Amino acid sequence: MKRHFERQADYCSAFGADLTARLLRQLSNCICASSALGQRIFNWPGDPAPEADNIPLRLAGGLHALLLAGKARELAPIYRKGAIADADMQTLLQAVLQRHDSELTAFIENAPQTNEVRRAAGIIAAAHWLKAYNGCDLIASELGTSAGLNLLFDKFHLALGDGYGPQNSPVQLTPQWQGPLPRPARFCLRDARGCDLAPLDVKQPQDLLRLRTYIWADQPERRARTDAAISLNPPLPQKSSAIEFLRQRFAQPWTGCHLIYSTVAWQYFSKEEQKDIAELIATRGAASKSPLAWLRIEADGNSPGAGMRLDLWPEQKRIELGRIDFHGRWITWAAPQLGH
Repeated sequence: MKRHFERQADYCSAFGADLTARLLRQLSNCICASSALGQRIFNWPGDPAPEADNIPLRLAGGLHALLLAGKARELAPIYRKGAIADADMQTLLQAVLQRHDSELTAFIENAPQTNEVRRAAGIIAAAHWLKAYNGCDLIASELGTSAGLNLLFDKFHLALGDGYGPQNSPVQLTPQWQGPLPRPARFCLRDARGCDLAPLDVKQPQDLLRLRTYIWADQPERRARTDAAISLNPPLPQKSSAIEFLRQRFAQPWTGCHLIYSTVAWQYFSKEEQKDIAELIATRGAASKSPLAWLRIEADGNSPGAGMRLDLWPEQKRIELGRIDFHGRWITWAAPQLGH
C-alpha cells in the first residue's frame, strides 16, 4: 500500500501540490492496521492504486474534509509551508486518524469527485472541431459528472487565439497550447445532462464540502475557478449508473449531434460496465440516423497526461485529438485540420 501513497504523492508534486504530496508520504506510515480504517484499506477488495480506485486520494480528501468542516482544525499547519516538522506531522496524523476512525472509514467508500473545471478546455476544443466537421449543433451526455460543472462547457471561455465561448464568462481557461488551434465554429448546446452514482448538489452544504474536499488545499486558484463555475448554476446530475443513463438518453432519437463524454472518470467504472457502455454506444451509433460522437478524456496508459479520443458515427471513425494534462494545464492538439 505504501507504494500507492508514494505514487499519488509524486502525482501531486507534478501538479504543484507539494504540501499535499508531503502529507501523503507521511500518511502511509500513520495508518493503524488494526483500526477500522486500516482494516478497510489493507483489505480493499478492488485495486487501491492511484490509476484505479485511488485509496490515497480518498484518504487525503477525508482529512481535508475534516479540516474544512472544522472538525480537525489542528490539521491546518500541514497545509502551510514550513509550519510543522515531519515527526510532529506523523504524531498529529496518528491522533486524527484514531479519533475520526469511523468517519474516515465511511468517507473513503465513495470515489474521488474532483470535477476539475480546466478539463473543459478539451471538451470546448472538441466541440468546436466537431461542429466544423459535421455542421451540427449538440446535445451532450456526460458520464461520471460529479457536480455537473463541466456540463457548462459552453458557458466557459477558452482564451486562445480569438477565443472560444463567451468572453465575459467568470470561468477563463488558459491552457498552454501546442499545435494548431481548432477552427472556431460556434455551436448551440441544446441539452446537456449528466449522471453519477453519487451526484453532488452544490446547493447542499455537505455536497459542496465534498466537492471542495478534493481540491488540494495548497491550490487556492483551483478553488476560485471551481467557485466561478458554481456561480453559473450547474444542472443537478441524475443519480444513475452510466449504462442506465445512456439507455434512457438513447430511448428517443435526437436532432443534431449527440456528444457523449467523460473526463478522468472511466477508471472508476467496472470492467463489465466499460464493456457494456462501449457496446451500447457502438450499437446505437450504427443504428442512428443522426450523428453520434464519443469523447474520452481519460488515462490511456500513455504519457504525458490523458488521451483525447473521439469516436464518430455513422462513419465508425476514430479521431485522435491529442493529449491533455490531467488538470487541464496544457493541451497538445493533433486533430486533423478542417477547411474553412
